Amino acid sequence: MELGLPTLLDTMHRLLFLGALALVTGFVAFPAARAVEASTVRKLDLEGLVEHAELVLEARVLGAEPGLDEHGRIVTRYTLAVARTLRGAHEAVRTMSVPGGVLPNGRGLVIPGLPVLAAGEEALLFLTSESRAGVRLPVGLSQGRLRVARAANGAKRFVREHGAVEFVDAAGHTVPAPTAVETFDYAATIARVEAACAARAERERAGGRR
Repeated sequence: MELGLPTLLDTMHRLLFLGALALVTGFVAFPAARAVEASTVRKLDLEGLVEHAELVLEARVLGAEPGLDEHGRIVTRYTLAVARTLRGAHEAVRTMSVPGGVLPNGRGLVIPGLPVLAAGEEALLFLTSESRAGVRLPVGLSQGRLRVARAANGAKRFVREHGAVEFVDAAGHTVPAPTAVETFDYAATIARVEAACAARAERERAGGRR
């Protein structure tokens, strides 16, 4: 939904931008002729997230800066301190732009189901490749961000919150949504994702040798 007082031009930009996002992820569907209240995404397990991600990394968010891209569309630029990269080239500090955000003047763009990263949070992120517009998305929207939560004794676990999303299977049939908040064992999740990344890399190497 738009925040503030949208102009006709803002609305046109928004519709064009959302259409582009559907192409970027391959999973997002935005209903026509009504306000977008939820995004429809394909339900993915951890292996599925790895299969569709160009980057998989664990990072801490150093900062988030909303602004306008060169076409006047609202994006949020995140700066990440990367603890580990499970898929993709490792960089100690990365920046990435994600569609949506709220500008200082109160105007903004909210994409249902797209997680908002908070400064200081740690998360395991499954990210799409960068689009021609220069943006990335978490694969499967809310599914592609597992936030790190720490217990009083310092033990870590992953937490995943789902917002305004509806889930479908590979055939497009509606499937039950997971609980609003999911928790995952930290070590077991990292091991499973590492194994999926290694398996995908081996398949890609084998394909390249043919």
